Amino acid sequence: MKKALIVFCGLLLVSGLYAFEKQTTFGVNFGIMDTDQFKFNPLRWTAGAEIDLQLGQYLMLSPEVTLVGNGFKFKEFLLFPGAVLNFTPSNFFIGGGLVKGIYLGSGQTFVDDDFSLKLNAGLFTRNLKLTAYVITPFDSLFDGMLVGASLGFRF
Repeated sequence: MKKALIVFCGLLLVSGLYAFEKQTTFGVNFGIMDTDQFKFNPLRWTAGAEIDLQLGQYLMLSPEVTLVGNGFKFKEFLLFPGAVLNFTPSNFFIGGGLVKGIYLGSGQTFVDDDFSLKLNAGLFTRNLKLTAYVITPFDSLFDGMLVGASLGFRF
């Protein structure tokens, strides 16, 4: 698993250097997230940041980090760093990638051993990005997944 992570980071670095010459945008986003049962109790809010690296005409690599708050107590958080490769035929995008869950709170930090699959789709303009996504573990695809939506502002 460590070798795969090193290769993945190397690919991100190489693609980032290549994309530096292309159109690159930075964005911040805010949204909501819930389990696949849609109870919204408690409300999980999200705040994130991402860099969209346009790779040619139809591909966009998006390294990102998302902070998830559990209600408004500000005691426990989930952090999801990762990267998503999107297909962008026009102002629509669809793609998938890897994220890793990290628990922060109650005086301790816990890092999940496995990566999770993130699938997303949405619309973007020069200044806005609307995204819907699911995060699901690889060992039980689409069972016990997280579902979310976010509105992003691009710079």
